[in-house]
Amino acid sequence: MMTLIQLTRKIGDIRGFSALLETYEDLAAKKMQKIRGEIFSFREYAKALTQISEELEVDVTMVIRRHEKKKAVVLISSDKGLYGNAFEEVGDRFADYLAGGAAEAFVVGSLGARILDRHGLSGRYTLISSDNDALTGLWGNLGGYQEVDVFYLRYENLAMQAADVQHLSGDLVPKEEEKYEIEKGARLKYLYEPSVSGVADVFSKEILSFLAEQTMKESDLSKYAARLMYLDNCLQKNSKNLSETMRQKFVLTKRRANKRQNARIINYLAGAGR
Repeated sequence: MMTLIQLTRKIGDIRGFSALLETYEDLAAKKMQKIRGEIFSFREYAKALTQISEELEVDVTMVIRRHEKKKAVVLISSDKGLYGNAFEEVGDRFADYLAGGAAEAFVVGSLGARILDRHGLSGRYTLISSDNDALTGLWGNLGGYQEVDVFYLRYENLAMQAADVQHLSGDLVPKEEEKYEIEKGARLKYLYEPSVSGVADVFSKEILSFLAEQTMKESDLSKYAARLMYLDNCLQKNSKNLSETMRQKFVLTKRRANKRQNARIINYLAGAGR
């Protein structure tokens, strides 16, 4: 059993930890507010671009018969903690996909790498830091792939973050002409001027850039929401721990006071009996 001094110190530590958790929670809430409005305002636009990207990819595929295709898959996690098990579902889905498919894999953040390593997929991916310079380099590199699937956390509401997959079209048109054949007479969804390849080469880069940025913001919003929920859960547990520790201190203090009172009574009775 802990002593009264130890219990007093523990109460101080618990209160200090609660203050730290509240500070982190406040920071996460401010970051959420900063990006939430912007994300929601562009969600419909992102959906429209995703649809156009997929339709453009179909048209280009009908016109350009590739001899070689490159596909990449990306898992967005984090290098930092305080998210609880938020990344487990999206990490597990990515691991299942990677185990059964052939694609070059990139993992943003060490948390995702730990999940894949638990699945026995160590060495099957390239680890990317979550800092801005590394991410800029990653998105630039992904422009050279024809198909890019991004696994990430999507914000639904404060209590729910969904595992989602965003399909991006990267390098729709091969840079080297010997890698493709032109299929004349294909029936396309859109009219292209001056050509399918000319429009696709410019438009796909803009789509990839915007959708990549939007996906990262969606992921950031979900991460901060997950952090808020995790910190709130920690605060609740900390509050219960504080209540239990204070109860123990009260019991010990009461027991000590009773002992002192009993000792005074015994001393009084002993003195009165002389």
